[in-house]
Amino acid sequence: MAVEAVIEDDLPFEDEAEPLDYEFITAAERKQIVFWRGIIKEWDNFRSTSPLSKSEADNHFIELMTAKYPDLSLSYRSLSRKRKDFYAKGESALIDRRGKHGKHDKKMTEEMFNIFEFYYLHDSQKTINLCRILTEMELKRIYGAVPELPSIGTFNRWARNIPIPYVKYFREGKEVFMGECAPYIRRMYEDLRPNDIWVADGRTFDVMVLGRDGKPFRPQLSAFMDVSSRKFMGWAVTDKLCGDATIYALKRGVEVYGVPGAIQSDNGREYLFHDFGGDAGFRKKAKPKEGEFKPPTIIEALGIEMRVSLPKNARAKAIERAFDTVKETFDKLFEGYTGGNVLEKPDSLKDVLKQPDKLITIDEFIQCVDTYIKGFYNKQPHRGAGMNGRSPDEVFAALLEEKRVVPKDMLNLMFMRYSKGTMKVGKNGVTLKIYGETLQYSDKGLWEQYFGREVYVRYSPDDLSSVRVYNTDNQFICEAKLEGATSYNATKEERQAINREKKSQVKAVKNYKKVKAVQAQDALDAILDKASENLELPENIDVSILRIIQSGEVLAQPLQKAAGAEELEPIDWNSAIERLKLFK
Repeated sequence: MAVEAVIEDDLPFEDEAEPLDYEFITAAERKQIVFWRGIIKEWDNFRSTSPLSKSEADNHFIELMTAKYPDLSLSYRSLSRKRKDFYAKGESALIDRRGKHGKHDKKMTEEMFNIFEFYYLHDSQKTINLCRILTEMELKRIYGAVPELPSIGTFNRWARNIPIPYVKYFREGKEVFMGECAPYIRRMYEDLRPNDIWVADGRTFDVMVLGRDGKPFRPQLSAFMDVSSRKFMGWAVTDKLCGDATIYALKRGVEVYGVPGAIQSDNGREYLFHDFGGDAGFRKKAKPKEGEFKPPTIIEALGIEMRVSLPKNARAKAIERAFDTVKETFDKLFEGYTGGNVLEKPDSLKDVLKQPDKLITIDEFIQCVDTYIKGFYNKQPHRGAGMNGRSPDEVFAALLEEKRVVPKDMLNLMFMRYSKGTMKVGKNGVTLKIYGETLQYSDKGLWEQYFGREVYVRYSPDDLSSVRVYNTDNQFICEAKLEGATSYNATKEERQAINREKKSQVKAVKNYKKVKAVQAQDALDAILDKASENLELPENIDVSILRIIQSGEVLAQPLQKAAGAEELEPIDWNSAIERLKLFK
């Protein structure tokens, strides 16, 4: 077909057209500019060099372009218009504006959008459609009649242009905004030394193990990591994250590596309970009563500073990146690997759980965790800031300047838990409510000299057969023994049976770590074999940097014994009353 129109040759030069601001166009629009500019330049060059007439050259060029770009639906009219607009208006004319021009949005006024934004930027997270309906109702209330609102698509486009920090803050909350959008402080590791700061956190293993009750479950890891060396210092594997697991993990680390200067944790209850983190953190707490005695927390007694990260501020806890490594190099080696979410869940897990007796037991799993952390993770080269390819063990040993240690004979004492508040010494001594059980502890001297007075107790979750009793000046009074109730007519055999029951009760209460375990693949054996080899290498820590931490416990006035008696004898109240009658 012959071309009827004639291309204008008196078009302005390209450099006379208005320049385009590339900052405000998309990558797709840049590609459009490059594409059409190339075709137009190629067309001009073809026409100027072709021996054919302009009309024939144009027809031939259109045929070539149609064959090269069959989806383009190119015609002489469209190409001519594109060329004319390009030379007249510049590169902006080469962008396809269909569906993007202002005609669709011209009905959206600033007032409409301000009302829409008022409803949209709210933590109830209303849908765009509901916000549009509420905007229409509000405009009707103000003016009595409502102009036609833009389409839901227009509201969608306007909503997408609201800055993300505003959407995060108003729709998802301040905590999400602080964690995802607010500027954060970059951590400098070079100015830290080992034991300056330990960071605490917990995670659920992505592994199914067989519990002591014969049921599969996923155990929990409570851990402390040294920030400077990235070394795991102390850890505990339990059925759930709890205060006892936190204390056990810290005790385990302190026993081997010394006392840290500070502990950094999140706002979890497993760190901010009354006798560990105390009043630190962002949780609401009941106001203490006037004159109420408050015993020192465990970390206060150890001279540790407690630091609490902002809630949902994952950047503040480097240990979470270590947990990712544990998942990749440990969790995935077990047949009972569950994956971190539904998408990661292996298809084989269903078959594994049908035969739970093939899972590794919790006790075996705990041994695997200990071997892996001490013999593998802590000995692997690390590429983090300040590590220079050294392992956590190497950095800890090389940079440790002072090791504050607790003498072994005081270690258990320093980590004993405190009763929540004080209690009065009653007829049967003191009563401790723990793990859902009510236990009574008594001592003859305690009843005689402190009956009716306020005291508090300290106890070890591993041994509830006795507690240590203190007065409100934080002075040690005595050690009270666990008591049971017996009948007045109880025989020797009945009393022995009650004592056996008492011991079994104590054993059941103190067994708070109900955890479970799984069978490993060959890859796990390889990791643990290497870890076991590494464990044979000694840790060389300079003894000149040791500093002894004392418990600071003060002994109260010793309990008085009855005059002329080696032990306090029970008072014969009947004889005492008869003597009083004779005296009167």
